[in-house]
Order: sequence, then structure tokens, then C-alpha cells
Amino acid sequence: MRANPQRADELRTIGPPLSRQAWAECVWPNLKILTCICSGTFSTALPKTRTILGPNVAIHTPGYFCTEGLRGVMLNFGDTESFYFDTEEVLEFLDVMDMQTHEHIVQRWEVQPGRLYQPVYTSRDGLWRYLIDDVIQIVGFDPRNGSPVFKYSARKNLAIRLYYAMITEADLVKVVQAIDRQDIMQVHEFATVLDQRELPATVGLLVEIAGDLGPNAQLSRWRAFEAIVATNYEHQAQLDFGGLRLPTIRILKPGTFMEYRRWRGESMNVGFNQLKVPIVMWDPNSLEWIMERVVKEL
Repeated sequence: MRANPQRADELRTIGPPLSRQAWAECVWPNLKILTCICSGTFSTALPKTRTILGPNVAIHTPGYFCTEGLRGVMLNFGDTESFYFDTEEVLEFLDVMDMQTHEHIVQRWEVQPGRLYQPVYTSRDGLWRYLIDDVIQIVGFDPRNGSPVFKYSARKNLAIRLYYAMITEADLVKVVQAIDRQDIMQVHEFATVLDQRELPATVGLLVEIAGDLGPNAQLSRWRAFEAIVATNYEHQAQLDFGGLRLPTIRILKPGTFMEYRRWRGESMNVGFNQLKVPIVMWDPNSLEWIMERVVKEL
């Protein structure tokens, strides 16, 4: 590679990524598509990504894939959330709110839109039967072939289960997006816990923010609760009857999650860049380590 002073001057004139709308179109005028993973924690970056890309660059997700062999295909190009299953092998479903027994397994045509399921996948090569640890939400059926259309919701172990409902990874991401606003706080990274310091238990947010709290930070717990209610109105009824508290929000010191990855990497003898911060934290040692770095509670 050789130095290109003219290109360097162009980039200096354009400025950093958040200095203007549609920054990417100015840097790469021929950019048409960004292909990336868009589910789970990665979805929190989509609004900022759209600001940088501008309205004319399509965001494309490569699909839904499982190590066991199950895969899903985008229903429509540019829709980063909706998939249909692309398989001729045996595919069944287990409602996450039912007992995990054979009697509760349902077939493709028996699933109900709006409900949450775990796929049960039987491979043609060896007839291995797998209960996939992903939770998906059925949103309808593909008119072309009748296949269930679904949205990825969460990993089974990355959810908070209250006595009356399960709050999925996708729900928790929506809660964080509700408070990630200029007038409340700019969320840099986050994790969640089941907060049982007082009863009844509730969702606890552990957030690392960029900059200072906004002028309306005192509204953050209510905004978070409104986002939870939007996923299931039963949460409002439980709050009214004393079965649920407002979500709690604890601010962590800057750099906490980077330090966490390094600490976990050293304790597990793996590279810290290979580690992700789990959306829901259960490990007692990790929780103790994180709580020592709380600087403020709202």
C-alpha cells in the first residue's frame, strides 16, 4: 500500500463517523449493502449504524444458523428480523411456557403466531434429535410454502424468568433501547440481572454509559418499565398488585466491561477478545466482580 495524500485530505474534510448524516455514503459513494449480524445485543447498534450509513444503504443479515444444522432464510431482503425455516428435515416445536416433555411438542402447522417456542430439530444424517436452546417467536406463515415465519427472540439461558412470565433477550434489548436516548443516557454496553435485593424481584440493568447522564435521567426507570409493558401487559397488572417493582438501573464506571472481558479471559485462559458480555448474568463470581464497579444507582 502507498500513501495517498489526496484521499487523506478527503477523509479529513468529511470528518469522523458521527459528524454528519450518511457519513458512509460520503466515504464510499458506491456502498450499497452492509451485511452483518443484527440479532441479540447487536441490534442495539442498528439505529446508530443507520445514522452512519444513511437511508440508501441496505442492511442485510446472512440468516439464522444453528450448529446442529438448522437454518433460516430472510423472508424479505432488508428485513433483518423475519425468517422462514429452510429445511426438509423433521422440525417440531416446544412452547417455552409448557413442561419440557414429549407430550407438549407440536408440529409446524400447530404453532400459534405470537407465542414463543424452542425448535426441536431431527437431522436426516443419523436421526439425531436436538432441542435447540434458541427461543423464537412465531409471527405467521410464509404464503409461498406454509413454513412458519419467525423472529429470533433469545437464547434459552439468556432470559429472566419471573413467576408469571419470561422476559426474553429481545425484550431486554428493547428495554435498553428505550433509555438509550440523548436526554436520558447514551448506553455504551449493558448486562441485566434478576434483581432480588428486595421483593418482589425485578429486572436489573447494569449499564456503562458514554458521557454524562441526560437531563431526564430520573425518568429512566419508568421508560424502562414502559418498554417491558409493551412486550407483555401482564407486567403492568403485576406492578399494580405489588407483584413487580420498577426495573432498577445501576451505572458502572467507564471501561468496566472491557476490564470484565480481560478478567474473564485470564481466569479461563482464553483471549479476552473472544469473550462476550452475556445479556443476562447469573454467575455469582461475575456478579460480585461487576457490583464492585457500580458508581451510581438511579
